[in-house]
Amino acid sequence: MTDFMCSRRLSTIFSSALFLASSPLKKSVYLLSALLIIACQPSPPTSEPVTAENSETVNTPLLIRVDSITMTPDHILSVKPTRYQPSLGLEGEIEPIKKVNLTAGQALIVEKVLVKKNQWVEKGAPLFIVRRQTTEIQQPADAVAATNSAETVEINKKADIKPEQSAVNNQNSADNTVINSDKQTKQAVKNDAEIDAKMTAANSKKPTTDNSTSSGSNDDNNTQENTQSEKSYNLITVRANFSGRIEKLYIKNEQKVEPHQPLLKLSDETELHFIATLPIDAESQISVGQTVNFTAEGLIDEFTGQVSKLTTTQQPKQLLVAVNVVDNEVSRNQIRPDMKVTGRVDYGQIQVGTTVPKRALHNVDLTVLHKPPYKPLRPLIANVWIIKQDQRLTRQPVEVIEYDPLTKQYLIAGITNDSLICLANLPVESEGKKAVVS
Repeated sequence: MTDFMCSRRLSTIFSSALFLASSPLKKSVYLLSALLIIACQPSPPTSEPVTAENSETVNTPLLIRVDSITMTPDHILSVKPTRYQPSLGLEGEIEPIKKVNLTAGQALIVEKVLVKKNQWVEKGAPLFIVRRQTTEIQQPADAVAATNSAETVEINKKADIKPEQSAVNNQNSADNTVINSDKQTKQAVKNDAEIDAKMTAANSKKPTTDNSTSSGSNDDNNTQENTQSEKSYNLITVRANFSGRIEKLYIKNEQKVEPHQPLLKLSDETELHFIATLPIDAESQISVGQTVNFTAEGLIDEFTGQVSKLTTTQQPKQLLVAVNVVDNEVSRNQIRPDMKVTGRVDYGQIQVGTTVPKRALHNVDLTVLHKPPYKPLRPLIANVWIIKQDQRLTRQPVEVIEYDPLTKQYLIAGITNDSLICLANLPVESEGKKAVVS
């Protein structure tokens, strides 16, 4: 076409050249050369290449009839198989695996606090000593024994986690404090027995010249010993059941503590994990031991984790996935508690999908895919118009797997190779109509 236009221009120029040759002008030869150069210059390129995305043909109105829809070939896209690895998105917040929040199960008095905030303590180290607030009402011996048995130590151990994550707490979180009141109770009883035995032996050796004096002295001794025994029995020493850091300290010496009041929070920051929530349908796609690659908010590096525990909840029915952070130099220097993290875990065999432009996808918000890792955390469902082998239109639900920022194409799954994709935004009433291409 360009050669033909150039030829026509050349013919016109040649006619003008013959006229100029008969003229006596001296510079006619130079003018002729300039006209020849201009005539053979190619036409300027268009400002935008013509593609299926911006061509006028695509924007041409469709001819919609009662039983058919007429469209152009640019409205049709063939399925091009693309292989991909299925994966699940995981999202959570970094927290210590071992942690415990101590709260009072009854009214207490803090005798002495033995640690400070942010102090590192070893397993078995004493944390604080408390004393029960006793009443003045006398009870029979059997009733007192029964009460003491029921109230040996009621220091509740509650992990500081979200309600939906309570099912996947490490067992250590439920057993992270050793309180030796039982031991002290037995020792106090033993001491009482020894004291009584010694006093009986001593009394048998003393002369009984003054029975009233001897009786009064024995009563005083018994009262003092009973008071000491009672005080010793009421003291409770709380010890750390694992090594960790005193993250929070709520008490001080000689403080009165009411029931359910927090006392201390202990956590081990050397072992970290996060807990993600997935639909219950994902239970068959994930297992303990799988590798999880994740990123942390505000950090560039990618980190590695491992699925350590799976727990199902009933209301709502969900799957809780605990992921332990792999301890290495990269994670040790950067990962800290309370960081928000996002990761993915691969599952199953390689699958086959197809790539489509944005205008092929309907009834979906794709903005969540326009930032790294360009994959949705949850299954993202969209609708696509396809043409079956009988040339009938069907609105097919598909799963959007990934977005490619370079090609601006979307990888989808759920369309078979024997179908064609219609890129037109058709009304819902187009279901079942015949596609006519012209």
